[in-house]
Formats: sequence, C-alpha cells, structure tokens
Amino acid sequence: MKLGIELSHEGDFIAASHEAEVRAEEVRRDMSTAKASQQALEEWSSLSGLWDRSNLIRIFLWQQTYEDSKALMLQFSVRLRRFYGAEFCAGGLLNGEELIFAAVPEAGLQQLPDNFARRCLGLVAHARAPITWNEVKAEFGFRSMVVAPVTPPTGKPVGFLMLGHANRRIYSAAELFVLQSLVSELAWVVRQYQRHKEHRLQLADLTHDVENTLRLMVSYTGMIREKLSGSLTREQAELLAGVDADIQRLLRQLLAAPAEFGAGDSGVTLAEEVTPAE
Repeated sequence: MKLGIELSHEGDFIAASHEAEVRAEEVRRDMSTAKASQQALEEWSSLSGLWDRSNLIRIFLWQQTYEDSKALMLQFSVRLRRFYGAEFCAGGLLNGEELIFAAVPEAGLQQLPDNFARRCLGLVAHARAPITWNEVKAEFGFRSMVVAPVTPPTGKPVGFLMLGHANRRIYSAAELFVLQSLVSELAWVVRQYQRHKEHRLQLADLTHDVENTLRLMVSYTGMIREKLSGSLTREQAELLAGVDADIQRLLRQLLAAPAEFGAGDSGVTLAEEVTPAE
C-alpha cells in the first residue's frame, strides 16, 4: 500500500512537471510573439516617419523643370546628402553613351579614382536594391558607403546614387527602402525630361520647316505681284495683299511660339535652388 502511494505521488510530480514545462513553453512563445510584434511596430513606425520626411524630396523632384540633367542631379544630391547625414554624395546618369556625373561637395571628387563612376555603374548593372559596404578603402575618404541603382520601370539601371560616410554607418531596412524609392522616382523624372527634350527638338525642327515654307510663299507672292504689275485688277491686288498679311501673321505667331513654350528657360528660379555645401 505504501508503495502504491509513493508511485502515485511520483506520477503526480511527473505530470505537474510536464504541465509546468508546457506552460513555460507557451509563455516563451507568447513573449517571442509579443517581441516580434513590437519589433514590427517599431520598424513600421520608422518607415512611416522616414517616408513622411522624404516627401519634401519628392515634391522637389516632381515640381522642377530642369533642362540640364546635371543640374537636376546636383540639386537632388544636395537634398539626399542632407537627408541621410552623409559627408559625400555622388550620382551618375547615362545619356546615350555620355555619362553625366555630379558630386556634393565637388572637392570630394579629388579622392575618388578616375574610373569611379563607371565602376559604380558596373556594380549596379544588375541590381534592383541598394548595395552597402562598411570599412571602405581609405583611398575613398570614408568608411561606409551605399550605392543605389537609378532604375527605370523596365530595363537596366540608367545611373547610380552613392552616399559616403566618414564614420561607420549601418543602414536600416527602412532607410534602404526609402532610398531606393527616391532614386526610382528620380529615374521617372529623368525619363520625363528626356521625352520632353525630344519633343522640343521635334517641335523646333517642324517650326523651322514651316517657317521656311512660309517665307518661300512670301517670295512667290512678291514675284507674282512683280510680274503682273500694272495688269492686276483691284480684286486680285487685294487678294495678294490678304495672302501676304496672313503669311506675316502666321510667321509672327510661329516666332512667338518658342517663348510661349519656355524655350531656353530652365524654369528654375534662384529661390528654388540649393547651393551645395562644401
């Protein structure tokens, strides 16, 4: 009888121990879930804050009408450098075979290798997200670096944006996400500018052709008037005069059209530009 009681107590102890372990495991899972939820909430809060702050750069991108891609890249680099607190920011854009390169501050270019821009382009040739390094070579003048591809909606990257930090800098996932979103929007803006520039060139060619045709018509009406001088009826003379007047009116409108479209004007006032800080 005594043995049976002891075995019963031992069984109760084992069952209680097992139940305690199960409860402990449940507590650990609950704590792990709570920790993961808290971490996710913090990451979302960080991303939301960064996204809201970066809207100022987006506004700049979509409200500017730079005709010079280098000026656009320079002003974008100034703002991006300030946003991420970097000591150096550089960017390159491909325009056909030409590479347009800008850096802030420009003095930082002296520390870079001659083929630095091409190397960055090669680095992001097949990338869709920023690439980061720490303990960068001393020859560059900074310890941490991130390079983001300027990626259009389809196709290969058409450029890059690089941020350099004198001290070791670890980028969070939220910071890298916002960086790539800003650089991708830059690709959209650059594409819009290129299309606008092509349209302006086509319009200029068409305007030139029409202007030449109208001037030829003026010459022809003058020749007709000269050959038929003295034999023109009043009605015919008035008709030729009307043709001349219409042609001159069209020429005046044609010559005024480039000014209306803002030809030769970058559309940027001095107040809108930010002077790159050295």
